[in-house]
Amino acid sequence: MTAKLSLTRLGYVILFAKDVERSAAFYRDALGIPVKMASPEWTELETEGTVLALHRHDEAVPTAGAQPEVVFNVDDVRAAHAALRERDVAVGDLRKVWEGGGVVGLSAVFKDPDGNRLSVHGTVPEGQWQAG
Repeated sequence: MTAKLSLTRLGYVILFAKDVERSAAFYRDALGIPVKMASPEWTELETEGTVLALHRHDEAVPTAGAQPEVVFNVDDVRAAHAALRERDVAVGDLRKVWEGGGVVGLSAVFKDPDGNRLSVHGTVPEGQWQAG
C-alpha cells in the first residue's frame, strides 16, 4: 500500500547569506520585517504563514539564468514600491505580470545584500493599471 502524500503546507523558505547579521539588518530595517530569532549562522524573520530564514553560506548566489524569487504579497503594491524606494532599496519599476477578473497583478523586483531575488506583488483594478 502506498502512503498518501500531501505536501501542501510550506514551513520555511531559506535564503543563503554570506553575512547573516548584515542581511538580517536589511530585512528588518529596509523591509520592515521583525527578527524572530538571530545568530551569525541562522536567523528567522517574522513573516505570516511561512518562516523566512537566513542561513550562513560562503558561496555567492548564482546570478545567471533562472533564479528562485521570494514574493511578498502586499495590500497596496504602489505604496510598498514607493516605500522601498524611499528606503533606498534598488527596486525595479512596477510591471504587469498578469490580469484577469477585472484586476491586474503588478510586481517589482529587487535583491537583498547577497543577491537573492525578491519582489513585491499586489493587484489594482484593471482601469487603474496605467494611472500613477
